[in-house]
Amino acid sequence: MAFQPAGLSNLFRGLITRLAGAPRALAGLVIIGVFLLHPLTEFGKSTFTLLPKLEGFAYDARLKLTLPNTDDPQVVIIDIDETSLQREGRWPWSRDKLARLTTQLFDRYRARAIAFDILFAERDLSSGITVLDQLAERELRSDARFVSALQRLRPQLDFDARFANAMRRGPVVLAMAFPQEVETRGELPPPIFTEADIAGKHIGIAPEHGYVASLPELVQAAAASGHIDPVFDADNQVRRVPMIKRYGGGYYPALSLAVVQTAVEAKRVTPQFDSEGALDAIDVGGLNVPVDEYGAALIPFRGPPRTFRYHSAAAILDGSVPVGAFPGAIALVGTSAKGLKDLRSTPLDPDFAGVEIHANLIAGMLNSEIKSIPARANAIEALVMIVAGLLALFALPYRRPLLNALGVVAVAGAVLALNFWVWARWSYVIPMATTLLLLAVLFAWNMLSGFLREGAAIRRLSGMFGEYVPPQRVAEMRESGRRFSMEGESRELTVLFCDVRNFTALSENLPPRELSAMLNVYLTTMTELIHDHRHGTIDKYVGDSIMAFWGAPEANPEHARGAVEAALAMQRRIPVLADEFAHRGWPAFTIGIGVNTGTMSIGDMGSKFRKAYTVLGDAVNLASRLEALTKEYGVGVIAGEDTVRAVRGFAWREIDRVRVLGKVKPVTIYEPVGPSPDDEIAAELGRHNRALALYRARNFDEAEEAFAALAAAHPGTPLYAYFRARCAAFRFSAPPIDWDGATAFATK
Repeated sequence: MAFQPAGLSNLFRGLITRLAGAPRALAGLVIIGVFLLHPLTEFGKSTFTLLPKLEGFAYDARLKLTLPNTDDPQVVIIDIDETSLQREGRWPWSRDKLARLTTQLFDRYRARAIAFDILFAERDLSSGITVLDQLAERELRSDARFVSALQRLRPQLDFDARFANAMRRGPVVLAMAFPQEVETRGELPPPIFTEADIAGKHIGIAPEHGYVASLPELVQAAAASGHIDPVFDADNQVRRVPMIKRYGGGYYPALSLAVVQTAVEAKRVTPQFDSEGALDAIDVGGLNVPVDEYGAALIPFRGPPRTFRYHSAAAILDGSVPVGAFPGAIALVGTSAKGLKDLRSTPLDPDFAGVEIHANLIAGMLNSEIKSIPARANAIEALVMIVAGLLALFALPYRRPLLNALGVVAVAGAVLALNFWVWARWSYVIPMATTLLLLAVLFAWNMLSGFLREGAAIRRLSGMFGEYVPPQRVAEMRESGRRFSMEGESRELTVLFCDVRNFTALSENLPPRELSAMLNVYLTTMTELIHDHRHGTIDKYVGDSIMAFWGAPEANPEHARGAVEAALAMQRRIPVLADEFAHRGWPAFTIGIGVNTGTMSIGDMGSKFRKAYTVLGDAVNLASRLEALTKEYGVGVIAGEDTVRAVRGFAWREIDRVRVLGKVKPVTIYEPVGPSPDDEIAAELGRHNRALALYRARNFDEAEEAFAALAAAHPGTPLYAYFRARCAAFRFSAPPIDWDGATAFATK
């Protein structure tokens, strides 16, 4: 059954939700545990090629950084190169030519030993001796002179015998191979040791099923023979060579090991085992050759191709190489010609001559420079992996991506530095690619976990506060790292009420769609101003009315200033909206705003059917009353005395002392003028305060004159005319004897 797109979407969403809800640390520990299976068990070592390839890459990097890039005078390569093939003829060469090459190397150039990286499994018939023998046995068997001449010339025509005789001039090591095919060719030399020699110890090497060796007379004339089979890693690179291979009950050396045994005249080659009985090294006459449990040694490359000295075989044959070119050196005869197919892909070059691989191994064994993989390398890798993984999981600030990335890089750098120090100081090869991959996976998990949790937290905040604050503010709340809740609490906040004057009359003249469009434009504009001024929060819309508050859900010490600044900005925007409304055929209007500060209850309030994040309390009710009084006094904004005390650096026009519905104690109300008033406004406010003092002192005649003068000077301020009229009324009908200067309002 195929998944529909919606089904896949739901499945993916469910997976993300489960990941977001999973404990980060627990998931991280599971990741570490999975990676620990690699060094501690055989998990993934034969199934997944990624880790071996990564380990090979890490090994290559260390190798290239520590290459000596110098040759070794103990080893020289006699190269059957393209020049030799052009001058001496195509391959294979006749054995008499190889006999001359061998004689030259021993007699003229004083080679210490010679090794042939060439298989001599078939007889050399290039002299025609087979044809001559057939003639002697058939057509010319009665010709005594022919038969006698043939017997006299046979030693010269038997090129294999001539080659064998030349090998007896000095120690020569021949090549052999163990092919995958079941075949036996040539004569198998004696093993360097047998199962009986290792006293019941176990070497975990699978037996070979066939061999290709040299001709019997050549093997008998040679000092030793060794195989030329490399190990191909998962990326098809050659980094190791098996120092021993098993056939039947015997163990046979690699060509390089056989050369070293011959060169140092070692009587015996002895396998060495660690405390747990695993193969650890091979002792060659006192030289210790580190190997792994399967008998393979890491190739100690000294540099890129042709780091060792190369001499053309043709130049050796004709004697053009100076006599003292390499006295006492081990001469390896091989080929770099591409047509002869003895090139291997190595970390240093995809076409690395196989003969130079043997040269590197021989030099490494003679100089004790072969790196080793310690018996407890896996345990060391696991320990480093645990420490690095726990640091990356618990010590790094995963909620801060940059610091987490820098921390992971620092931990990875420490792993690299420690590993490189062990490599350079002790010549130990400790795997590290899996540890570095673990750090990368943990970093990715930390980032994914942080992303998922961030998204879930933002969704939770959006679910709680998305109706009251804009999305970008929800993100800011999340980034602050503080916890937000809709649970009820008591807090000092500032609340704002805004209402359109005479909205009912205005709405009667507009079609429903036009009325809705006009309200949408108006409410959107006012809401943006509330959000933009110190993070105001929309409580609710009731028709044309707006209720908002400051100081929640985010704590804001400047909540009163934000509300006052927003109220003034809203009043300034009304004329701009009026121009826009006129173009669209909508009526202009004015608004009244009440602002008050005080302690109020805030939280998710309502019934089981519907709740809202809102504020309640006397301070909220007073703000609503103040909004209603704006129409009475003809001002745009009225603020309570607690708001005035909370907003420093603002100029205020004191309006009156009032008793609103439901309150006994009078409160002083103010109109915000703005910050830093100029001299003219300051003088006006001073005159107003003096007139107001006369009014409260019952000196209504002088107060009326003062307010009349202010009204004449500032006809755009209806408040002065309002108090002038009130003073006139009190002159004819004086207030009670106990009048305290406050005005009582019996309605909202």
